[in-house]
Parts: sequence; structure tokens; C-alpha cells
Amino acid sequence: MKPITKHQTLDTLPNLNYQGYIWLSDADKPIVLKNEPFDFSAIDINPFIIEALLYNEQKEVSVHIHHTDKYQITEYQLNQFDYAEVVETEYLPHRLDGVSKVKFKQIWLSQTEDNCQGMEVLNLKAIIFCGFKNL
Repeated sequence: MKPITKHQTLDTLPNLNYQGYIWLSDADKPIVLKNEPFDFSAIDINPFIIEALLYNEQKEVSVHIHHTDKYQITEYQLNQFDYAEVVETEYLPHRLDGVSKVKFKQIWLSQTEDNCQGMEVLNLKAIIFCGFKNL
């Protein structure tokens, strides 16, 4: 299995309980999920999902959804990454009721770099949403 999967439509997303949020186009704040499923089949053309960050801790699956004329959907399998280093970070939330911090993991890969005389350097591969702190 690949660590990163691109999805074309919402109906191909894994049916899991998620921590995260879904921000609909007609809402002034997001829907906050606290380890619960979401029915993606209920989403039609309007309202649509502007942005969503979802995480399932048991399966270590993170899903990022952005709408820019069409859905940009990326699924990350964190347990499948062959990484050199992971840096966990936390940020203050924006309009997420009952959430004190949002957690992300920075995935760094070691790669040879021509500009560094062919030495191995760490390059940031992805910044991946990994749930909430202190629900």
C-alpha cells in the first residue's frame, strides 16, 4: 500500500470514525467530529465541502479535502511512510468548538542533494493533520 492516495470523489474515502472538522460552503464555522463517522454521501453539489481535515487514530489514516473548482482529496497512511524523522507540532484552532489544540506531524525524508555536494539532507515531504489535543 502507498503512503499517499489521491481520491477523485468523496464516495471513495474510507468509512471510519474521525477526529477533525468539515467546513461546508454555506456555514460560518466547521462541523467538528470527535471520533465519529461522517456521511459523505449526504454531500451534494451545494453546499460542498470547502475544507476538511480528518484523522483516524486506530488506522493512522489522515484525510485532507480542499475544494478548488473540484475536490482535491489526499489520504495519508501514516504507518506506511518510510521516513527519516517525524516532528509533531500543535497549533491553536480557529472556530473549532471544544478543541484546545490541533495536532500535525511533519514528515521529513532523507534525500541526496546536488546543491549540498551530494550529501544527505532532510526534506519536508508533508505536513499531516493528526487530530485534536484535549478534547
